Amino acid sequence: MSDTNYYENTAPIISFIGCDGSGKSTLSHDIAQILNKERKTEIFYLGLGSGELGRRIQKWPIVGKYIERVLSNKAKKTRSPTERIPGPVTAFVVFLFSCKRFLEFNKMYAAHKNGIQVVTDRYPQNELIGYCDGPGLSADRTNSPIIKWLARIERQLYQKMASVHPSIIIFLDVDVETAIERKPDHNFALLDKKISYTRSLLFNGAPIKIVDARKSYGEVKNQVMSIIKMYS
Repeated sequence: MSDTNYYENTAPIISFIGCDGSGKSTLSHDIAQILNKERKTEIFYLGLGSGELGRRIQKWPIVGKYIERVLSNKAKKTRSPTERIPGPVTAFVVFLFSCKRFLEFNKMYAAHKNGIQVVTDRYPQNELIGYCDGPGLSADRTNSPIIKWLARIERQLYQKMASVHPSIIIFLDVDVETAIERKPDHNFALLDKKISYTRSLLFNGAPIKIVDARKSYGEVKNQVMSIIKMYS
């Protein structure tokens, strides 16, 4: 893969980032439909889908809440810099989610190279481990050679993805109070941490425009369309 900055007149990659509750999924789909009326546009989800999977598991009868709680506790340990990754099985599951993301990223990149304008809901980064669509594993927090190997391969996948710069990254910024009001089933402290981390991301110098997503949906959409016109 090569950085899209080295290509002229290629199809734009328009990426939306922001914590849960920022409106990125709804807005990215609506924007893709609008753009598709003037130029062929496809949308790609570049998240893991693990959070939604956990909420679905929680609804399973009898055992759902227990399984989700076990998985959630293990996931928290992979995020914490003071905790070791809890075993090869958990590491392999995290690795598979990253492989799933890499496959979807390759589909997106192929569409871009074929002249199709793309919109992405989320975008992978290689700056933070365990948060904000970054790598899920860290070789520094395990003595297991298997986990170290998986972490090394996973890091290479994220390096490849992060080397491709979107034409524009639209950061839908909200405060934690707004986010939790829109997503009351989410964890307040975790949302607050994600917001803080997202604000620190640089995406290897890719252009980033910050939009105040606390505003009404119509205002946000109009501002986003104005930004896109400058980069597409």
